[in-house]
Parts: sequence; C-alpha cells; structure tokens
Amino acid sequence: MDIRYLYNLIEGHVILPSELIANVKLPNYEFVKFSNGYTGLIVETRCALNDGAIVDFTYYFDKQDKLLKLISQNGSLSEVLFDRELEVQKFMRDIKGKVPETV
Repeated sequence: MDIRYLYNLIEGHVILPSELIANVKLPNYEFVKFSNGYTGLIVETRCALNDGAIVDFTYYFDKQDKLLKLISQNGSLSEVLFDRELEVQKFMRDIKGKVPETV
C-alpha cells in the first residue's frame, strides 16, 4: 500500500484542470480563471464557503496537468493545502523511520 501511495503522489493526478471548469456552474463560485504559467497551467477560483467566507484558491499544475501546489487565500490568511514535493519528502521521511536499518 505504501508503494502505491508513493506512486500516486509522484505520478498521479490529484485533480485535473478540466475538473475545475464545472465548479464555475456551482452557485457558490464567483469565477474560475485559467492562465499559462512557467511550469504549466495556473487556475484561480473564488468561492463562498458555508460560513459565508469568500476564499480564493490557486492551483498550480505542471505541463502534464499534475497538481503541484494548491494555495488558499482567505483575506490576509494564506495556507498551502497541497504541495506535491513536500508531500513526497514527508512520506519518504516517514517510510525511512519505519524501515529497520541493516548493517
């Protein structure tokens, strides 16, 4: 199971840019904008949460449409919700801690 999870982290699509297009039809979404960035697509969305807060989400994709990073912006509060590189590093640290050392 760990190898499958690692493979999905490295090679998998968490979400595709095309899946975000449908969000603009939802009543709580104000916009979904696509632009071309240096590493791939950048998708910006704005939506109202259940508590009424207006939040912007920025999705960064690579050239193969794999999500690299997802950042939320709620007023002055910015939070990284997903970072592929950091998730892989964290997983590798965790797995190293579980593997017994051999001499």
